[in-house]
Amino acid sequence: VDASTGWSNYSGGFASLKMADWKGVTMQSNFTYSKALGTGVLYQAVSEYVPVDTFNLAEEYGRQAFDQKFTYNMFMIYQPPFFKGQQGALGRVLGGWTFASVFTAGSGTPILYNTTYGAAQEFGDADDINFGTDANSVPLTPQTHERAYYLASQPSIAGTGLPVNAFKNGINNAMNFRNPILGLDNRDCGAGCSSGLPYWNMDFSIKKNIRVAERVGLEFQGVFTNILNHNQWLDGFPALFNTAQWGSLGGEAAPRNIEIGARVRF
Repeated sequence: VDASTGWSNYSGGFASLKMADWKGVTMQSNFTYSKALGTGVLYQAVSEYVPVDTFNLAEEYGRQAFDQKFTYNMFMIYQPPFFKGQQGALGRVLGGWTFASVFTAGSGTPILYNTTYGAAQEFGDADDINFGTDANSVPLTPQTHERAYYLASQPSIAGTGLPVNAFKNGINNAMNFRNPILGLDNRDCGAGCSSGLPYWNMDFSIKKNIRVAERVGLEFQGVFTNILNHNQWLDGFPALFNTAQWGSLGGEAAPRNIEIGARVRF
C-alpha cells in the first residue's frame, strides 16, 4: 500500500535558436512541447500517500504534477560595442554598459479537484486521517483555466480581500463536478483533470562598469525581478468538501522586486 511503485513516461520535443555576439547582442530562445504521464510523482518517504486503488495502479495513471504542454524561455544580453576602452570622460559615460533580460512563459500544470471525502475512500484506499490519495472529482464538462475572473459576489482570497476566481461562474462551477464512482470510473486524471492558469514573467538587469584607473574599477548594478509588475495569480485548491471557496485563487506570485548594488574592483 505504502511503497514507491508505479510507472511513468515523458515525451517531448524542443526547438532552440541562438544568436551569439552579433553587434554586442547575444540571445537564445527555447520552446518545448511535451507530455508527462504516470501514476504519481511522490517518493517513498511521503509515508501518508497511497495509491488511489491498490488493486489497480493504472486507476491513477494520468498527467504528472509537473506536466506542462508548452514552455518557453528567452534570454538576451546586450553589451554596446562602442567606447569599450572608456577613453576620456565621454567614454566613461557611454561605455561599460550591460543590459540583460530573461522572459519565461508556459501553460498551466494540473490542478487537483479534491473530492467530498478529501481524496480518500473513493476506490477503497486511505482513510483521510492517517493516509490520503490524489483522487480527483470528475468533471462533467471540459474545464479550462485560461484567465482569472474578478467576481464581486465570490469569497475573497485569504489575506487579500480580493474576490478573484478561476471560473467565470465562480463557486457555482462546483456543480459541474462529481465524486468518482468505483466500477464506473476506470481513470482518475492522475495529478489533475485540467490545467491551472498559464503564466509569463520578465526579469531585467542593468550594469555599468566605470574604469577609474588601470587596476581600479567601479561597478553598479540593478536587478529587476518581474520588471513589468505582471500580476500572476496562483492556482487555488478546489474541493467538493468546501464548495464555499470553490475556484478562489491562492493569491499572487511575487510582485516586482528591485535590488541595487555597487562594487569596487582592484
